[in-house]
Amino acid sequence: MTKTTNHWLTITAAVGTALTGGVFFDFSLVVMPAVRELPAEQGIAAMRALNRTAPGPFALIAFCTAVVCAVVVVQAAVRRDRTAGPWVAAATAAFLLAAVVITGAANIPISASIDALDPAAPDTAARWDDLFTQWLWWNHARLLACLAATAAFVVAMRPQPSPVVTYQR
Repeated sequence: MTKTTNHWLTITAAVGTALTGGVFFDFSLVVMPAVRELPAEQGIAAMRALNRTAPGPFALIAFCTAVVCAVVVVQAAVRRDRTAGPWVAAATAAFLLAAVVITGAANIPISASIDALDPAAPDTAARWDDLFTQWLWWNHARLLACLAATAAFVVAMRPQPSPVVTYQR
């Protein structure tokens, strides 16, 4: 793969991680605070609707970005790029942590617990509040990991200094 192709793959990965982080940002700062203002029963209904619509185009973008990130890391490793390679590897690790690990290990199970809440049960409001808070904190973690990934990809794309050549007489 050429250096130009690798550069464009890195740009694609940076944009993908930024877009994914933007979705997490929107949820953390706009969507979830609005859901929190609702009474428990309505908040649960809103979260259930979000859970039904979440596995759409956004999920496809996130996982395609993960694939692009992996390709970039492999290419950097093959080229033995000692300057950009570690940054690309760190970016990919941060993104996979956010998009795959945290989502799969925390947000999806918490969402399933929210879906299983019985609005008529006496402890539903307290349980909803607890699950909501857990989900939101894990979403903040995903946002921060995507931010770190995007920053690392940007650092990896910085211009490399030309090697200094010295001549001996």
